[in-house]
Amino acid sequence: MTQREAWAAVAPFWPESASSQFVQAGAIDFHVQVSGSGPEVLLLHGAGASSHSFSGLAALLSRDYRVIVPDLPGQGFSTLLPPESVGLAPFAEYLEALLAELNARPKWLIGHSAGAALAAQYALQTASPPQGILCINPAFIPFGASAAPLFSKAARWLAGSRLLPKVLASRGLRWRATSSMLADTGSSIDATMSRCYDVLLSDPEHISGTLRMMAGWDLPPLLAQLPSLQLPVWLAASAGDRTIPPERSITVADALPCGRFIRVPVLGHLAHEEDPALFESLFRELATQTTA
Repeated sequence: MTQREAWAAVAPFWPESASSQFVQAGAIDFHVQVSGSGPEVLLLHGAGASSHSFSGLAALLSRDYRVIVPDLPGQGFSTLLPPESVGLAPFAEYLEALLAELNARPKWLIGHSAGAALAAQYALQTASPPQGILCINPAFIPFGASAAPLFSKAARWLAGSRLLPKVLASRGLRWRATSSMLADTGSSIDATMSRCYDVLLSDPEHISGTLRMMAGWDLPPLLAQLPSLQLPVWLAASAGDRTIPPERSITVADALPCGRFIRVPVLGHLAHEEDPALFESLFRELATQTTA
């Protein structure tokens, strides 16, 4: 089954499916949701997710903005790439190609978890940097500095397995994997969003894409460049996040020339799925302050 066929099978219940389209950008067939009109905002999901993660927030923002939410390569319904083509810098280039096809030049970026790191990488690389970035439970230092090298080696080893994604996607393991993953986030999400994650975790290609993304996310070079990022970067971290401790965002905010740390009470790692209106309000504050 192709990714387009896989998408067609779930489109009847997928959030914001009316805004979905496929866009060929170089070697990548992107599934991307585009809605609304006005100044452009690019939303980047985290590892293991897809554009569905931002459906609630996208619906709110599309009243006043053109909102662009791609499935990152290998995630959701976008093309799976070989391991050697996965990384922060290449992904930023792929986004440039996609945005060129959409004739888009986003003024703001919103990134969740690993998507926040990609947002920063994109802002550093692009010739048309955004006016500001909102990071939601960002994964700049997801496992701690001392654990990062060990995790990276383990992720690369797992990403090279052809059998593991098929085993993890099997019916017997999938239910436990979905429920365990969601419980570990500290978030409580509705049945539709849970169903979306179950669909993703039933797809060996999505699992492969997630493993490859985690293996290719070389964060130390990005962290070294963050002090040169001369634009407002707001880091919203949830007190109930069981995946990434909020304190790690404080460290990153301190390294940014225009960084701001925002502690979000109660919510978990998928905070933007639990309370999209809260992050709409934060984004609109950022947009107001950064509009020339």
